[in-house]
Amino acid sequence: MQATLQEVLDAAVSRLVAAGSDEPQANAEWLLAGVLGVTRTHLLVHGAERITPEQEAAYEKMIVRKEAGEPLSHIVGFQPFCGMDIHVTPDVLTPRPETEELVDLVTARFERRGAYRFMDMCTGSGCIALALADRFPKAVVTAADISEKALLVAQENAKRLHLEDRIQFLQSDVWENVQDTFDLIISNPPYIPSEIVDTLTREVLHEPRLALDGGADGLDVVRPLCSLAADYLNPDGLLALELCKGQAGAVARGLMEIGWNAEVKKDIVGIERFVLAQKI
Repeated sequence: MQATLQEVLDAAVSRLVAAGSDEPQANAEWLLAGVLGVTRTHLLVHGAERITPEQEAAYEKMIVRKEAGEPLSHIVGFQPFCGMDIHVTPDVLTPRPETEELVDLVTARFERRGAYRFMDMCTGSGCIALALADRFPKAVVTAADISEKALLVAQENAKRLHLEDRIQFLQSDVWENVQDTFDLIISNPPYIPSEIVDTLTREVLHEPRLALDGGADGLDVVRPLCSLAADYLNPDGLLALELCKGQAGAVARGLMEIGWNAEVKKDIVGIERFVLAQKI
């Protein structure tokens, strides 16, 4: 007789705990719910239901991948972000809740019906560009990244979400191939210091180092991005950055030294995470 959903779930949680997985209960539930095509609540209410051999085999493959430290987003193939399901592969950073906060901060600064030009630098999966295109129906968004593989993922996301006509994709090493000017330059760049990258969780280390490693102090991409940003901003344009703990204050001060108004914003847990700046 086949095992019940609760029995399969309990066994998976025990394996993930033994493997040192982050959030073993939640991950086991998400994966089983995905295999069955149900909600996590369904698992709690209908734990006595029996799983089919095909479902159990599919679940087993997912649990093996999670035991190895693979991110949940890579296993299921997507990550929720600003109300959208963003397709994720090992070629892009998994969208984070903090980045949703950055999008919310920026959204509050612009009129929803404005015909703006936005730049998402270091776009990765395209999550920021897609969220802005969705929220600002008259805006034109440019999504730039140095990684060709990342841009392919971003383009696939735009097509799947029917936003491909609203977003222009550009392969560029920061400003190298950028020619236009914008009302907003927003970026979640690589900002983790190199020596810290190797100490991160197994799940994070499955993500592309190119999207994480910001050099010795984490600012190798941030510096050129900030130093030339004024050349690519329209009058009253906004620069918005997500940064690592301990970086935002220094970046804001550096911008003010070269003629910007800059403010630091905290994320939901109180970390100084974001810099919003305008050229004086």
